[in-house]
Amino acid sequence: MIPLSLVWAALPLLTSFLVCALMIRLGPKDAPDGGRKTQARPVPSAGGLGVLAALMAALGAASLLMPGGLGNPLITLAQSALAGPMLLVLIAGLLGFADDKLNLPAGRKLLVLAAASLFAAIYGPHVTQLWLPALGEAGLALPFVIGIVCAALWLFVMANAVNFMDGANGIAMGSSAILLAALAVIVAPPPGAAPGILFLLMIAAVAALCGFLAWNLAGRLYAGDTGSLAIGALIGGAGLSIAVIHSAWVPATLVLPILIDVFLTLIWRARLRRPLMQAHRDHAYQLFLRAGWSHLKVAGLWWGFCLITSLAAITGARQGAGTAFGLFAILLGVGCALWIWQRVTLGRRLAAEGR
Repeated sequence: MIPLSLVWAALPLLTSFLVCALMIRLGPKDAPDGGRKTQARPVPSAGGLGVLAALMAALGAASLLMPGGLGNPLITLAQSALAGPMLLVLIAGLLGFADDKLNLPAGRKLLVLAAASLFAAIYGPHVTQLWLPALGEAGLALPFVIGIVCAALWLFVMANAVNFMDGANGIAMGSSAILLAALAVIVAPPPGAAPGILFLLMIAAVAALCGFLAWNLAGRLYAGDTGSLAIGALIGGAGLSIAVIHSAWVPATLVLPILIDVFLTLIWRARLRRPLMQAHRDHAYQLFLRAGWSHLKVAGLWWGFCLITSLAAITGARQGAGTAFGLFAILLGVGCALWIWQRVTLGRRLAAEGR
């Protein structure tokens, strides 16, 4: 049997690296606009196509080279609860690629993504219980329809949230690689047991993102909406599976570095009556860029945040829903406080300086 490491790590890493190299030559270009986009010249985009190609290559090779033992991974995936979310990943990636090429209207893009998220929620994992401190071990039972609506909203939010964070080299895709690696640790099989399809997908996704980051960290290629929408959908779909296995507070804790910045920035802009659908430079990471921080320094800061929430999520998964909720509440409070502190200090200084 071909070693798993070859199919689920080396192959997606190499495929992503090579397809990304092709996208540098043939992919759409992301041109500077004198405002939100800070690059000095047009940069090739849609590097996320390399990540998607790597995932497909890993699944295809595994189905051909390892028909026994694990079973056919493609058939296993199609028959699992992940089929809906993985279809969403594909739709989100194709939608993102169309946007990278054609610059689709934002409203139309969101409508398609919302419909795909609802479809994926119907056929994907279903969370039927939410642990809350006042309700004890039983938790709050979620009616089937409410569970689907919440799942669809989660998938839709995660796809868009990663897209919103994709404004500095390495920050969105590097953070996503850390979060997906944490998900792999959470669902890792015990010694001697066969790995599940979710674990293998997470390993392949992390390797594929590393192949892309080799180009992205050098500023030679962007993920584009192709990558950010698809990877956000993948994190959302995997998070749903984790919520079913453990607790909804585990994936919620994991993605706090992304969701805190996204939601507080939207609230802040709404408070100032600024358009929510308009591209801007008001995210916390963008304030650091405006202050003169390098892309790598900003990305490194978010990688550190993601490592902290990853360790918390892994701990919550192992210790139970009560611990997961407690860690979520603590990190949510700390994260919101840090965001507000930055807005009051650095944000005000940049506003006074006209930057």
